Amino acid sequence: MPAIDLARLRKQATRLADFFFLPNEFMKHLREVLDFYVNYTLRTKENISPGSNLKTYRTPPAVLTQIQNELRPTAEAQPHFALELADILWDEGALETHLLAAFLLGCIPPQEERLLPRITAWTQQVRDPDVRVALLSTSLMRMRRETPEQFLVLVREYLHPERARTWSNGIQALIPMIAETSDNNLPAIFDLVEPIIEEAPVTLQGDLTDLIVALYRASPNETIFLLKQILVRAENPLTAITLRRISQNFPRPLQNELRELLRPQPLIPPKPEEPADFVKDPPAPASKKKAKKPMDNSKIIYLHGLESTSQSGKARQFAELFPGMITPDFTGSFEERMKQLKPILGRKKNWIIIGSSFGGLMGTVFACKHPSQVQKLILLAPALLSKQFGAYLDLEPVSIPTIIIHGTEDDVVPLQPVRQFAEKIFTNLEYIVVKDGHRLHKAFEEIDWQEILEANG
Repeated sequence: MPAIDLARLRKQATRLADFFFLPNEFMKHLREVLDFYVNYTLRTKENISPGSNLKTYRTPPAVLTQIQNELRPTAEAQPHFALELADILWDEGALETHLLAAFLLGCIPPQEERLLPRITAWTQQVRDPDVRVALLSTSLMRMRRETPEQFLVLVREYLHPERARTWSNGIQALIPMIAETSDNNLPAIFDLVEPIIEEAPVTLQGDLTDLIVALYRASPNETIFLLKQILVRAENPLTAITLRRISQNFPRPLQNELRELLRPQPLIPPKPEEPADFVKDPPAPASKKKAKKPMDNSKIIYLHGLESTSQSGKARQFAELFPGMITPDFTGSFEERMKQLKPILGRKKNWIIIGSSFGGLMGTVFACKHPSQVQKLILLAPALLSKQFGAYLDLEPVSIPTIIIHGTEDDVVPLQPVRQFAEKIFTNLEYIVVKDGHRLHKAFEEIDWQEILEANG
């Protein structure tokens, strides 16, 4: 193989692009370019790519990248011709032509109805891992970025519980989106992959490794929480076995977090059989009154107001009443505070959120966007004011049990407009009106908070 002269390579790729609309001429010149850069020192006798059934020119990646760069503008401007050329490249049957075909599919608009049938058919035909990944990432690039809803519909089809044979495709398609997506879209992705990770098929060990590493890079705290939850509740013994096998490929901090849960459990010896003539004492009669399950204070969080802190009077009083509850500090704008809140709540469920004033706005927005994570919402004079915070209040109604405590003498957050909004957004609402000001000092001493938190909605 001659050394790559970038100027010469650019000239060769530009000339090749001139034949974009003449497929036969294009293929003739493409073969010449690929032959020119053949790496004979790496070529096997059979000329087959390892782990594949494709012939290969052993072309350096830089050559294909330059060709792709020259083809991209024309392919995006002329998707019909790009599709035609992709078909011819695919039929050529070489590793390099397959990769170029996958690249051209990625230049075609997602609305093109012939795009998905080709990706589906080609992923079923090919065994080469590089080509398969290219089809599920590069070929779906425009759909992933321009129509993410359509893309997620496709991934859900791949990850359907009854279609285990396509799970690998769904995982590989999703990995680039995980790297590109915003924090707001990650919860939907976690929900999508959770049952696949829990099922943990042995045949998907490589795909699951790629998926978990991608999730950890995007959101370490949520990934740790998800995997711990799966390992704690999993009834399938293969879950822990598969995750244990692949964990050596995880980032070191993730390995450390999961070490105890992945440790092999000792076998429990079978209980010896009792002699046939052994007579058990009759069971004690069941108590009619069921013991009340103690409240988990670690699932209670207090969100302070705009000018307040975790050392405010209410925060300290709540912490004394419910030892172990969370009373974090928040600073900055609303968006910054919500970003600070997200890793604290993670993906845990059954939260009881207590929000005061601006913290009540935070609690409301989180609960409406993540209703499955919230057991109860308690709002103290919440700042649900459309004039000041309307940009955050475009929310869907939720049935979370919600209690709002508001004073008639509140001169900071007026009661009536908040109540009107709350009655529209909360379908399971108890509104407690007290004779008090915005800080609710008198009401705080009089309210039975234990009863408020434990009452069923």
